[in-house]
Amino acid sequence: MNRIRLRPTTLLTRSAAVAVASVLALSACGTNEPDTAEEADSSEQEQTEETDSAPLEQETEEAEEAAATEDATTSGEGTEVKVGTEFTDDETGDVITIVSAVRNNPTEYYEASDNPDGEMVYLEVKVVPGKEYGGTISAADFYLDDGGDEVNYAASADDEVEEAGYEYFDSAPRREGEHTGYVPIYISETADSLKGAYVRPEAKVIGEDKKVPEFRSEFDVPAS
Repeated sequence: MNRIRLRPTTLLTRSAAVAVASVLALSACGTNEPDTAEEADSSEQEQTEETDSAPLEQETEEAEEAAATEDATTSGEGTEVKVGTEFTDDETGDVITIVSAVRNNPTEYYEASDNPDGEMVYLEVKVVPGKEYGGTISAADFYLDDGGDEVNYAASADDEVEEAGYEYFDSAPRREGEHTGYVPIYISETADSLKGAYVRPEAKVIGEDKKVPEFRSEFDVPAS
């Protein structure tokens, strides 16, 4: 089921100014005392066999470790694509940039269960707030098209974003200035390229009889 997000009126305020080592022990028991020459030959042969086999065992272990590392890397990471779309909210002066997107991320998000057509996307966004208003720029303001519906952030996927080594974008208080982070968005119907939008809802200015109209700007996420 697609998620449809409502866009309520938000509030604005005027602005005030991160080898296992293996030991092989060999022993032999006998009733007769071994010939000294035979014992020396046997000892020398064992040392030669151990010396000859050591490089082969080490190469095999290194190859197995390299293969395991490669498998973990390729199966556990998404694919980053550049977007580079910038737009300015004329009403607030906020400058928003969709920097990139990390596509096809592994996920345990509940909507991804038994859904081969879905995709978890991390949008990398950068915001430079305007100076006229306070309030925050929210992760909920970023959307992707999901089979005709617009869906926004998958809030419970914040831990996945951070475990993958990215900074989670929750919100950006305007008073704190520039902020960059990643917004996880799960879509149940993926496509080669994706349509997206930044939508700041209509806002009411606290203490004033004024509303700031909704702002919307769209962008494209290319295929991975």
